[in-house]
Amino acid sequence: MLSSALSSYWIIVCLLIGLAYAYILYAFGKKPWPRNWNIALFVLRFLGVSLIAFLFLEPFLSNRTSQSEKANIVFLWDDSQSIQNSLPNEKIQQTWTEVNSIATKLRDEKEVNVDIINLKGENLLGVDSVNQVTPVSPLDPGLKQISNQYDNDLIAEVVLFSDGIFNRGISPEYFAYPFTVSTVGIGDTIEKKDVELKNLRYNKVSYEGNKFPVVAEIVQNGWEGEETTVGIYKNGKLIEEQTITFESGSSVEEVTFLMEADEKGYQSYTVRAKPFEEEFNKRNNQQMAYVNVVEGKKKILLLARAPHPDVKALQQSISQNENYEIHLVVAGLDEYKEEEYDLAILFHLPDKANSFQAEIRELSRRNVPLWVITGPGMDIDRHNSYNKSVQLKEWTDTDEAGAYINSNFNKFELTSGQKNQLNKLPPINVPFVDYKVNPRAEVLFFRQIGNVKTDKPLFVFYTDDETRQATLLIEGFWKWRLVEHMNTGSFEFFDEWVMKSVRYLTANNEKDQFKLYTAKDEFTDTEQIIFRVEQYNEVYDRIYGNRVNLILKNEADSSFEFQFTPDRVQPDFELRALPSGIYRYTAVTEISGKRHTASGQFVVSNFAIEQQNLVADFELLKRVAHKNEGQFFYANETDSLLQYLTNKEYPKIVSGKIEKQPLTENYWLYGIVFLILFLEWFMRRYYGSY
Repeated sequence: MLSSALSSYWIIVCLLIGLAYAYILYAFGKKPWPRNWNIALFVLRFLGVSLIAFLFLEPFLSNRTSQSEKANIVFLWDDSQSIQNSLPNEKIQQTWTEVNSIATKLRDEKEVNVDIINLKGENLLGVDSVNQVTPVSPLDPGLKQISNQYDNDLIAEVVLFSDGIFNRGISPEYFAYPFTVSTVGIGDTIEKKDVELKNLRYNKVSYEGNKFPVVAEIVQNGWEGEETTVGIYKNGKLIEEQTITFESGSSVEEVTFLMEADEKGYQSYTVRAKPFEEEFNKRNNQQMAYVNVVEGKKKILLLARAPHPDVKALQQSISQNENYEIHLVVAGLDEYKEEEYDLAILFHLPDKANSFQAEIRELSRRNVPLWVITGPGMDIDRHNSYNKSVQLKEWTDTDEAGAYINSNFNKFELTSGQKNQLNKLPPINVPFVDYKVNPRAEVLFFRQIGNVKTDKPLFVFYTDDETRQATLLIEGFWKWRLVEHMNTGSFEFFDEWVMKSVRYLTANNEKDQFKLYTAKDEFTDTEQIIFRVEQYNEVYDRIYGNRVNLILKNEADSSFEFQFTPDRVQPDFELRALPSGIYRYTAVTEISGKRHTASGQFVVSNFAIEQQNLVADFELLKRVAHKNEGQFFYANETDSLLQYLTNKEYPKIVSGKIEKQPLTENYWLYGIVFLILFLEWFMRRYYGSY
């Protein structure tokens, strides 16, 4: 069908233009050619001008096509370690072979696409791929990512093959997915005779010279009345051992060890419950404890004009980190105590009621790092007198806006996996205000209106030789913490940007020309180790290209040497996952002929969450299937599963598509126009006129 970018009425206008042009040229005056030729010339000029005008309408041919697509059946295979730990490899491979056979029969008999994928969304192509396991069980994220891989309208059925054990995300039984979910139970639901060190409770930070408790929670099944010993070891040496008797009806036995914090730095302790010979799972009888012994806590002052949910969210986020001691003082409710604070957070302060006026003046005079959180009722003139990061004007209105992360922010880095969380969080209140950002400041969050990213700052950091400051132009960020927990079951993103801001603001304001440090203090043995590297010249400009020699030592004092040269594209250094333990590192580089060193330590913990619970939860799988209009099958009911899937109808999905082909891209049309105009020119030329 012929159409144009404008209304069809414009085609009439094009014809009128061509008609008027031909009429003016050939309807008046005596012509040197016969009347029949004049009519032909009139028609040629009319057609030529009308076609040229028509091309300006951007005409196109539209063609509607339809195609049918096969429905998709997705087999989601739980490739977590808990299945590998509870079943023999031969049994797992047998189940896989049966699953693959069902997929082949469905493809042949029902004309459907059948994909077998793991919890990461990767295709499993053969029996060997089943042996590649993941150390966690993210059942809900695994089901949700199917919607990202497939069109929901084309998903006929999802079949989850799992033991029902999950330890990442939220339980899948709480969600109704946009497709039918059936489940197949794999694993062993029978509880075996077992002793398990269920949990270790201890403070991850202790202070030099103090004593700290390490509490081991021991659970058992089938060993009532029996005795075992629980010991705590340091560097392989037994420090203390206790004997416990499992009482009948007792669910948890607690064993407490009191340790001495006599050495600064990370200290590792191993707590081990002696296993019985007949135990089914002996891998869950011990755990490691890593304690960082430090000199003292850093003190954070949180001054607030009035109670507010944002204040509570900040307090909860900061107080969970044992390196910091937070003092909350609310105007009119709490008494201010003069101490040596490492950071002062001013919430909606200074205000026009002069709350904490003398205290804020003294904090500013002593160059205590300040984190200002703006809000209504602030005294803007006093704010501008000491805030070096952002100068503000008075405002009365607020906007609702989202936020996005500045990719050029260099003060610290948020974990790549957490950055996407910001897009899923609700809008918050931001002041409708004029501002002036210090040219030396850096912005972490910018304002986003809908899908439009602006250059208006929301979170600004400033550093000079005297102090560090930050200004957060947001109110209502407590909603971020709440919604993140609803979406993911954790506060990881919220706590990360808050704690990294606090850590940066409380860091010593040193200008070393060489800095090397790990992205975080504790990794698991499934994670890559990331080293951040910074090199500066004499005027403290960032530079690259100087070789770094890195020496890494484990607890056995074995050394590993690495050499690398950071550049703009790859300024960091990454190591593959390391075995659990405490690691100390020393790095050396040379800048302008001078030797510079950096050192530190980090912990790699054993990520053994899949070894703790090996009892399959088929009841959860039944609830998931019932909620999502599917059915539950046991692993030995693959024939019933095949019959269930075969008996269902899977109609093909017919989708229509309109293809547009612009006529302006058809060069033969220009040829027709040229031929018409050439023919007119030739006829006029023939009679000696042009």
